[in-house]
Amino acid sequence: MGTVYNYASKHPQRPSADSAFVRRARVHIPGVVHHLIWRCLNREWLITNDDDRDRYRWWLGRALTTSDWRCVAYAIMSNHVHLAVVAGEEPLAAWSRRAHTPFALWMNQQHGRLGPFFAGRASDYALGPIGAATTIGYIHNNPVRAGLVTAASETEWTSHRAYLRLDPVPSWLDVDEGMRLTSSKSQEAFDAFVLGAPQPPERPRPGRITAAVSKLGQINEATPQEDRVPVVIRPYARVRPDPSRVLYHVSRMLCLDPQVIASRRRVPQIVRARLIVAHASRALGLTDSDVAAVLGISRQAVSLMMRRRSSVEQCEEVCRRIAGEIRVPGGSELAQV
Repeated sequence: MGTVYNYASKHPQRPSADSAFVRRARVHIPGVVHHLIWRCLNREWLITNDDDRDRYRWWLGRALTTSDWRCVAYAIMSNHVHLAVVAGEEPLAAWSRRAHTPFALWMNQQHGRLGPFFAGRASDYALGPIGAATTIGYIHNNPVRAGLVTAASETEWTSHRAYLRLDPVPSWLDVDEGMRLTSSKSQEAFDAFVLGAPQPPERPRPGRITAAVSKLGQINEATPQEDRVPVVIRPYARVRPDPSRVLYHVSRMLCLDPQVIASRRRVPQIVRARLIVAHASRALGLTDSDVAAVLGISRQAVSLMMRRRSSVEQCEEVCRRIAGEIRVPGGSELAQV
């Protein structure tokens, strides 16, 4: 599990719905390289000639020129498209629609088609340093793996020839960034790197992460990276601490056994400890049900407790201790970027 980012996006996402028919909003962290794959409808071979590919490149370039996303590699195959792009602040859907909608309309007109051209939104994988380098090589080797050519430099379907300066470099293709990501000092070194057929690392599966972060409050998992799945705090959101940690810190502060605090004993010191647990939990955004569960009492009893005053200084101390230890599953500390 990766770091929790506090990313105050210019385009805050709406809370995701529980329905399986509602897609989760994607979260992209600026500066992270993403591998995007769009597949043609039904995996059909719809991109059939150089004119089709030239038209796609034209619309892609026009969309990226007005966006803060940067393309570092592409491959335009017959039934799918690969892009490696560095994320910006603008949502992915905004610039991809500017490219794909007019391209799809043009393709339908040219080939007498009707209906969608791409099969839904892109497959999206965030990449770290190793994944970014190997994915660029992987994208350039797509025609080689398909058996169309024996070397990446023999086809114009990818950005490889632009890297080698065998073809003009489009203004929207950031070759310098791609060379930096692959640690290539020259065109020859880059060609040798791609010739080695590098393979991207295995993608993490975020299914279990979704269930884990849902317990932490109003946060979402970001697009998976190769070794972690970052989680992102939505603007103005709350992170839910573990209620049992509140009980733990109160017991340490007052030198009492947690089981004694959660008992039904009416000793004044124990009653005062329960009040601190209740008020500190409320200050941390926990519900009365959370407090009731950790103290082993009813929710109505917690409501009655909240009418009584507690030590402000001790409640604030508990909140400070909790804030200093908030972590996501896997032990990563809460961080702000």
